[in-house]
Amino acid sequence: MKPTVGRIVLYRVGAADHADLRYNGNQVLPAIVVRVFTDTCISLKIFTDGPTDVWKTSVVQGDGEYQWQWPQRA
Repeated sequence: MKPTVGRIVLYRVGAADHADLRYNGNQVLPAIVVRVFTDTCISLKIFTDGPTDVWKTSVVQGDGEYQWQWPQRA
């Protein structure tokens, strides 16, 4: 799949994110694609379970910390 603006992806939280996110402890959070640089590098708005808006730019695809991946299909 190719990322496009408006698609939902999953963002894997890293240790440095904890102060910014103020989230419920989940290691994976939903995010919406707000800009596409390449098929594997995008900018995101991350959704938390609180009032914090978090934006990340130049996030690469993968399954490690600070990376995004497609959600599993049910």
